[in-house]
Amino acid sequence: MNATRTTTRRPYDVVLYGATGFVGRQTVAYFAEHAGTLRWALGGRSAPKLERVRQACGPGAAQAGIVVAASDDAPALEALAAGTAVVLSTAGPFALHGSALVAACVKHGTHYVDITGETPWVRDLIDRHHREAAAKGTRIVPCCGFDSVPSDLGAWLVARAVHERHGERCASVKACHSMSGGLNGGTLASALNMLESGQAKRIDDPFLLNPPGSVPARAGDHADPVAPSLDADFGAWVGPFVMGAINTRVVRRSAALLAASGDPAYGADFGYQEYQLFGAGPLAAAAAGGVSLGMGVGRAAMQLDLVRTLLKSVAPPPGSGPS
Repeated sequence: MNATRTTTRRPYDVVLYGATGFVGRQTVAYFAEHAGTLRWALGGRSAPKLERVRQACGPGAAQAGIVVAASDDAPALEALAAGTAVVLSTAGPFALHGSALVAACVKHGTHYVDITGETPWVRDLIDRHHREAAAKGTRIVPCCGFDSVPSDLGAWLVARAVHERHGERCASVKACHSMSGGLNGGTLASALNMLESGQAKRIDDPFLLNPPGSVPARAGDHADPVAPSLDADFGAWVGPFVMGAINTRVVRRSAALLAASGDPAYGADFGYQEYQLFGAGPLAAAAAGGVSLGMGVGRAAMQLDLVRTLLKSVAPPPGSGPS
């Protein structure tokens, strides 16, 4: 079995699993506008909800199929995986709703893509499925949302540009992000599940996703920033970025795998770090300090059952999010 094998022999090219969720609905709308002749379907646990999403997306979704499969229904998930070349999943928390689906995809040689940021779960996927998936030519590609496509591709493009323009291996890359908007309920649900399942402490490992033998001797030099600083390169105040503990692990894994495959762009101890950008001046310094302090206090508070219960009562539920 190989990566070029299947598209014409299966009913669908792509199944969008989790199609009734917050990101899932946006994905269906995008496919309705752009899929063209692609054979695609909406997947999830509720046929009526899937039908409502399909209807809401207009004529472009009219030919899309519907595949019903709950995340704990292994036979239904196997049928779903066997009926498509690619599964694109937006159904989180993935540690709760994704493991059986990935297993079904590996079993049936179906490519799988998701938008998780749950790096402990991704580490477990690698350990459990990498060898079999690689032998079959099956691609299992998590973290393909904002976690962590801009960081992963951005770091790769910078490293490649350094090598092409200057003939030097890239020693390190820094990235800064700015944020605005509201909170996605699914993202919060994933974070709370990691805390409640005892997985959150694994996130602190800066090389959680790295392949064996690729962790530098001084791993502590790559620890996540916890305090604000005035960055000379950006000429601005920066502080810890809420998604940094996810994105940096993905970038470091990619860099290690590419370097091992002979990519000449990466230095021997390639470093990647990212920050939230606040700007210049005293107001920016105050904002950087306040956000950094708030993140530290918030993370400590979320270790408490009472705080997590309160968050669940006031935060947007899974399936909802900003406009």
